[in-house]
Amino acid sequence: MSATWDVVILGSGVAGLAAALAAQELGQRPLLLEKASTLGGGTLSSYGLVWVGQNHLAKDDMPPDTRDEVVAYMRWLGGGSLDEARMTAFVDCAPQALRFFERCGVRFRLIRGLTDHYYGTAPGARATGRSVEAELISGHDLGDWRERVAAPEDTPCYVTAEEQVAWGGINNVSCWDPDLVSERRSRDMRGKGFGLVSHFLKALRERGVPVWCGQQVERLVVEDGRVTGVALSSGATITARKGLVLATGGYNANPELCWEFEQLPDFAQEASALMPASLTGDGLVLGAEIGGVVHKVENSLRVMLSYTIPAETPGGAPTCVYAGIVELCSPHTILVNKRGLRFADETFFQGIVPELRRFDPGRHEYPNLPAYLIFDSQYLRRFSFANRPKGSAVPATVARADTLEDLAHRLGIDAAQLVKTVSRFNGFVAAGEDADFHRGEHRWRLASSAGAPGNNSSLGTITAPPFYGIELRPAGGSSAGLLSDAHGRVIHQRRRPIPGLYAAGNVAAATEQGIGYQAGMQLAAGMTFSYLAVRHMLDCGR
Repeated sequence: MSATWDVVILGSGVAGLAAALAAQELGQRPLLLEKASTLGGGTLSSYGLVWVGQNHLAKDDMPPDTRDEVVAYMRWLGGGSLDEARMTAFVDCAPQALRFFERCGVRFRLIRGLTDHYYGTAPGARATGRSVEAELISGHDLGDWRERVAAPEDTPCYVTAEEQVAWGGINNVSCWDPDLVSERRSRDMRGKGFGLVSHFLKALRERGVPVWCGQQVERLVVEDGRVTGVALSSGATITARKGLVLATGGYNANPELCWEFEQLPDFAQEASALMPASLTGDGLVLGAEIGGVVHKVENSLRVMLSYTIPAETPGGAPTCVYAGIVELCSPHTILVNKRGLRFADETFFQGIVPELRRFDPGRHEYPNLPAYLIFDSQYLRRFSFANRPKGSAVPATVARADTLEDLAHRLGIDAAQLVKTVSRFNGFVAAGEDADFHRGEHRWRLASSAGAPGNNSSLGTITAPPFYGIELRPAGGSSAGLLSDAHGRVIHQRRRPIPGLYAAGNVAAATEQGIGYQAGMQLAAGMTFSYLAVRHMLDCGR
């Protein structure tokens, strides 16, 4: 077994897989190391959206996308927190990277019907053409690597993201064609993040690229100021002749790092289907130990509200859901704080995040944490809750009551105010317009919001008992990462690149996108900067 390779990659999410595939295709000998027993990292639980402006798959769109539009949108998203050089590298090279990986056998398709998040609001935003995803792939195409990827337990992955939107959203899964669903399951068809990972693994397997699981890295090896490899907990040393790519993902399953970098009360940090146990911030620690800058994007909007349903059987897995892109996008739901007040447009999670971070100096508290999802029986008759078929029994751990007052008492919410809030909200439903927070006026969503004909489609009364409520916790995106340049090189505390060390994916600070959030941009950035990192290694070696 060789201990010397050209390129060594840590992590098997899409950023790591892309780095390994790029290195192999460009004539290098890569080795990918993963500490978990299975592959895929945080990419597995994602929707698998890849956001690329001016991509070749949208070449027939009219009017055509332009670089100026993409740059204008990126600058608007960044909110003044962009690294201009890194942003322009992403804009210019993401289309190249997409074509490159497609030529390697990763099949992509354009997603129709999915707008930019801020379409109609931001300069440069477009109605369609920038979001792509991997085509469905059968697990059988991976041969003896099929079981190396563990299927996400909580979400259906046998569909494309486009189909999921067109079929009514993930909270309308009961209405999907049961025969088609059964047929796809029998063929082990994989879509979204699961499918994206499977495509890359198929390409790596066909090329004979070594991918080793269960490899715990203890430290980076540095010689004369250059990263030359890694030391494993087994005592072995792996040498990287050209460079080492950190692609270890975020730190969502590390309570200490979540607290240090997110600093929101009760931030969800337990391992789950949404946050694999392997996401403990290893790359941040490894890079920081040798002087790498850990950079936090202040006020990052890459945070969502989630809830967890405990396992109902011994040894079972808990159910974890991002309510902000499922229940809160649908009628017959509202979001309130403990005072019983709404505080944002429930259907637009980017608008919720700043309100979660708001601190009241008079009360000396975060007024909108904890937050609560409130819904009624109408919701259950029409949509899925906790990824269960519509009409299913609500898990016993979810609070319920025949009156809003009783529900409020059980949740610790101001009862009188909750009744007033629901009454006011029901009035907005009748009027077809949310005068307080303009719910439903944004065009981007992944869940079904089909409301009554002629009305705002995301509005629905909350009038039918029993009423239900569950506490929601902040979760999701990593605000901090290793500061990296336009080539993906990790930056030292003395503001110079660390020779031989690169970062891509969630382990890298998202300075190419700054404060804002656009679905698909993180996976696209991971693929792009992995591609650029390998290209830079080769250029430096000439």
